[in-house]
Formats: sequence, C-alpha cells, structure tokens
Amino acid sequence: MAFGEIHIPFWEESGHVCKTCRVTGARFWTRDENRTTCGDSTEDPYTFIGNPAIEGFPMRGKALKDAMREAFLDFFEKRGHMRVEPYPIIARWRDDIHLTIASIADFQPHVTSGQVPPPANPLAISQPCIRLTDVAAVGRSGRHLSTFEMMAHHAFNRPRDDDVVYWIDQCVRYCDEMLIDSFGISPGELTYVENPWSGGGNAGPALEVIIGGLELATLVFMNLEEDDDGDVEIKGLRYKEMDLQIIDTGYGLERFCWAAAGTSTIYEAIYPESVVWLKQLSDFDSVVSSLGIEVDMDTLLGELSRLAGILNIDVGTDVEALYDKLVERLSENGIDLSVDELKRVTEPLSSIYAIPDHMHALCNMLGDGLVPSNAKAGYLARMLARRACRMKDDLGASVSLADLGAHHMDTHLDMSSFVQSREGILRILELEEMRYHEMLRKGEAAVRTALKSIPKDSAEASDETLFRLAEERGLNPDMVVSIAHGLGWENLSVRVGFAADMAARNAEMTKAAAKAKSGKSAIEVTTLPETSADYYADTSSTEFTAEVLHCTPLSDDAVGSLNLSSEVRGAPTHAVVLDRTLFYPEGGGQLGDQGTLAQNGSVANVVDTRVENGVIMHLTDSPLGSGSASGTVDWERRKQLMDHHTAVHIVGGSAREVLGPHIWQAGSNKGARYARLDITHHS
Repeated sequence: MAFGEIHIPFWEESGHVCKTCRVTGARFWTRDENRTTCGDSTEDPYTFIGNPAIEGFPMRGKALKDAMREAFLDFFEKRGHMRVEPYPIIARWRDDIHLTIASIADFQPHVTSGQVPPPANPLAISQPCIRLTDVAAVGRSGRHLSTFEMMAHHAFNRPRDDDVVYWIDQCVRYCDEMLIDSFGISPGELTYVENPWSGGGNAGPALEVIIGGLELATLVFMNLEEDDDGDVEIKGLRYKEMDLQIIDTGYGLERFCWAAAGTSTIYEAIYPESVVWLKQLSDFDSVVSSLGIEVDMDTLLGELSRLAGILNIDVGTDVEALYDKLVERLSENGIDLSVDELKRVTEPLSSIYAIPDHMHALCNMLGDGLVPSNAKAGYLARMLARRACRMKDDLGASVSLADLGAHHMDTHLDMSSFVQSREGILRILELEEMRYHEMLRKGEAAVRTALKSIPKDSAEASDETLFRLAEERGLNPDMVVSIAHGLGWENLSVRVGFAADMAARNAEMTKAAAKAKSGKSAIEVTTLPETSADYYADTSSTEFTAEVLHCTPLSDDAVGSLNLSSEVRGAPTHAVVLDRTLFYPEGGGQLGDQGTLAQNGSVANVVDTRVENGVIMHLTDSPLGSGSASGTVDWERRKQLMDHHTAVHIVGGSAREVLGPHIWQAGSNKGARYARLDITHHS
C-alpha cells in the first residue's frame, strides 16, 4: 500500500505538508511550506558541521555514544516499551547472513514469521551491527561506517486478530516528539521522505528522517515477506503480505552523535582519541605542513564532508573523477588545492579514519567468539584485520595490530557482553598479523601466476582474478596489490568498491546456500500429515506397529539428491511414510536409524530415515502396500549413534573449557562407525 493511500492524522495536526522534491522527485513531508528539496539531494549539503543540530550533548567518543543511547532508550521506556538487551554481533541463529546487520535481524525469521512471540511488545533496543557493503567508502566519505549501533523501537501487530500495539501514525508521533523534545531539533528542519524498504526477506513502506542533509533514521512499516510467487515487487524481488505487521525502526546512534558534535567527520565525533593517536603515530601534521597549505585543516575537512554528502561518495565511485570534482568545488568555496595536494592529505586521513572503524568491528566479532578464517563470517573478520594491517603499514605507524586492538578496547568499548577475554582477543590479533605477513611472503608465486597474462603497466586486474585469489588462496585484494607492486606491477590498484563487492558476494553465497538448504525435497510430502515421532516418548523402545500412509518409488535422480552416507548399505528403491514411527531421522549431524518394516510376511530393509516438514520417510529396499506394518529399529546401531552424539558434546564442551570461549561447533557427523566434530580455533 502506497503512503498516498494511508491516512496519517499526525501530518495534518502538526502542520506538515506533502511536497515533491524538485531534485529527486521523491515525496516528502515538512513543516516548511517554502521548502523545495527533500533534505537528501545533491542540493542539500550538511548544515550541522560547525553548527550542531542536536542540543545538550557536549561530550565526545564513548561518553557521547553512552549518553545518546541512554536518552533514546529512556524516552521509549517511559512510553511503555520494554528495554531489551542487544543480541550477539554474529548471527548464529540465521542461515542466510553471517553478521547482525540491523535490529530487526534479531527477530528474523522466527518472530517475524509468527513462529514465536517477541521478547517484549513493544520493545526498545540498541543493537550493534556490522555491514561491509560500504567498507570501501569508510574513511573516505566522512560518514560511512562498517560497524554501528542501530537504536530501534519495535511493535508487532496482528490486525486480523484485532491485536494492534501501534502502527504508522503513532510511530511517526513518537519519532517527531523525541527528536524535537528530547534532542532539541528545530521542527522546521525535519523532513520525512517516503521510500520503500526491503531487507532480510521482508519489506514495506518506509519514511527516511532527514536533518541538516543527514539521514538520522528510517521508519519501516513491515507488512511484506519475500515469496517467489508474491504479487508485490520491490527492488527486483517479489513479496506477499504478512499476517504479522511490524514497526521496524532504525535510528543511527553514531549519526545522532555526529549531528550533536558538529565535527568535520563522523569519526572525530565517535573515535576522537584514536584519530588523534593515529595522527601522532603517522606524523600527519608534518605531512600537512610540508604542503604549505594556507587553510585551516578543520575548515578543509568540513568542506570535504559537506561535498562528500552531496556528491554521494559510495561504493563504485570513480576516484579520479571524484578528486577532480572535489578540487573544483573546493575552489568555488575559496580553497585552492591541486589534485596531488588533496590526495596527500586525504589518502592518509582515510586510513586514520578507517582503522578505528575496522577495529571496532573486529573487536566486536572476536569478542563474540568468532575466529578469523578463509570462509563464512571468519573471512569477513580476516578481511578487516588485513585491511587494518595494510593501512597502518601504509601510514608508517610503528604499532602492531594487537596494539591497535588494546587501545580500541580500552578507549571505545564496553566489553561486559563479550564471551572472549581481552587477552584472548589480543592473542588472535597477534596471530592474524603474523599470518598476514606470512601470506605476503608465500603469496608471491600465486600472484605471479595469476597476473602473468597482464601487462606490467596495467592499472587493474580482473574481478574474477581477485575473487579467485581471495577464495582459493586467502589473498585479499589489498594483499594482492602489495605483492604485485613488489613483483613489478607497480601501477596495479584495486578499484573502489571491490572490497564491498567481495563482502556482497560472500553474503549472496550464504543466502543462496541457505535457500538451497531449505529448498524443495526430492520426495513430495506436502500433502501428507506430520508423522507421530514416538521415539521421543521412549528412546529405548525398538518395536512398533503403524499404518502405511504412502509409498513411492525413488528415481535415480531422487536417490542421487539424497546424498546418502557411506553407512547406507545398498541403494533405497522406495520411500515409505507411516502414521507413527520409532525410527529417528537424520538430523543435527546424526545419521538416521536403520532396521526393518514387515508386512504380510514380507520384510523391507530400512536403509536410512529422513524428515521433511515433519513427515518422516523410511527409505527402503522394497515397497510396502497400504495397511498395517510392524517396524523394528536396529538397537545396537541406535545405541552406538546415541553414544557418539553424547561423546561429541563432551569433546566440544571440553575443548571450549580448555581452549577458550571462541570454540564453537562448526560442524559434526555422528555415525555408527565413527563421529567427527569440527570446531573453530585460531591455532
């Protein structure tokens, strides 16, 4: 449903008028009848730099974030919302994403699908998040972050059951009241821009809340869920309407801090101590002095941030064209610099700004028990660690990655929710830096082979070459460039946006794997009732009688798609479904039961047992007809499976106790002959 079709009484009561932005064409709401732009266009520069838009928060860094977070949560707590503790940064409850990317991700898919109730309704939360799609713009734009906190208030409504907490009108009232009364924002400066939202399998109409050219919040009214057969299309994906309708808001904590501090970039507002320290370590002031630039650095950086906001520095930006444009616009504002002078200032600054952001993400990931690796979420941690290593080395900062981690944890982090210790995090950072330098040494042969067909004066390698080196050799793009320079490809560089594309590729692979995992079964069972799982009532019972509900032959393709274990003796020819069973199906890494089904004097061997949507399928070597059948479970094998399952948990728990809280089960297999446990560990 479009916003134009939704009646929001608050707009009329508060004196808002609806306008169309003359630059973007977007519909927006404002109290200023003379306003012609939506606040988020190329003609809307940041107006809060040097002139804070939020009042009453004179502090900086962690103290500012703590005060801002508390003000937000207190506002909603006083209005009936329960304060909920943030969820982990590693989204282990999700198959389709590795990292918590938004507060609503805490509740997807189980709460948003209606399977379980929310922890409170309504609720307020401030959720640490990591998104690496914009990693290439971090440090360059003045505003981009890879790690941030999403402050939010959520309400879960079931209008078809007359169970509505609040919907769009009340949500907008809360937002407007808080921004004006709690944060002192001038009413006439606020704009609400209509823009549909989608993410994590859900979507809905949304309002972007803009102040001084900066998007502070997004108010999403989630009423759609992703469905290939849905009748609503948003950003190329199809959706259908949900029974559960959700208030899903996101207020950027760090952006609130920036608007309150009015600093030249967001990094000086939230990481001021690290910025000062890194400038000292890199002797940045001497670099600036050597240029002989007759302009105040804060003035220059403020102008750059304002321009970055309206020029939209983002993933895929053409860097050279951008520098030309920045120099032109700076000159129009009375600051005369050459492109080379601007680069000599901004290139080291981009690293100075990006390092604390990357360390914040990395320390949070390691604190949550993640171990860097070349796969899944571990790859993302390793990518950040190696980017930070390269940046500090480029700056000439004589500190280790562990030194950066120690400074960041001591200055910027509350570690009370971490499962990993400070010492454990520092040890992992030490190992990662060692592996980074070892990889630089060992990666020469791989890079030389991959680039042998590329002329030595080339400026770029193909994306596919960089993807392959990263995924097969563990060489991220920055490392490839460093090695290539030493091998004679001195002009080689990584295009802006490639690191973000790598992260996006990783995310797409994860989402595709999750979709494949939950894909259609090789055996159609959707019309059958769920099987009564009697093995839960008595795990030692092995004999039973049941009714045969369905028996279907298995094609060679169906058998092939089952990915049968080596413990399966012979190939199954049929899938038999009973109304009840004692056969335990494969699950949790434990193989399915084996045994026999007897009927009218004939015996069918059960070679494996599977489950789909609650329907348990007995894979047999001969068919059964309708009617009663008796089943016998191979108890000796079942007991061995149970013992192996118990042993895996004992070993896993012992490993965690001995090696540390970063130990997680990454996979397992429990058969009758042997059991295997995969764990995460850094050594």
